[in-house]
Amino acid sequence: MEKRTVMICDDEADLLKIYSAALKKHFNVLTVDSGKACIEKYMDYTLRGKKIDVLLLDYRLGDIRGDDVACKVSELDGTKIILISAYELEREKIDELKASNCIVDSIIKPVSLKTLLEKVQLAISA
Repeated sequence: MEKRTVMICDDEADLLKIYSAALKKHFNVLTVDSGKACIEKYMDYTLRGKKIDVLLLDYRLGDIRGDDVACKVSELDGTKIILISAYELEREKIDELKASNCIVDSIIKPVSLKTLLEKVQLAISA
């Protein structure tokens, strides 16, 4: 069975490496370090007929907020997006993003690698 694909978007290089290392045993992993790069790589990848199953997306990126990236990507083809934040986001904001199908879940940093893997597997199986 072919591995599913997970894209990770975080502007902290060390977190990209940690998340990628934790997930690459189970998934094909793509990494990007900005919102703009995320949208571009996502579009390029999917235009070539490939599927990204889950996008792990940091909320506070250097160039674009993660919720804006999430809504833009979800408009393209409905990939499941998990928003990651070091800050407690307002419950209303999370509920709004879920209701508009921009995200399927959210995680607060620091996140355990076990929780990260479980959330990705849950999103894929949903």
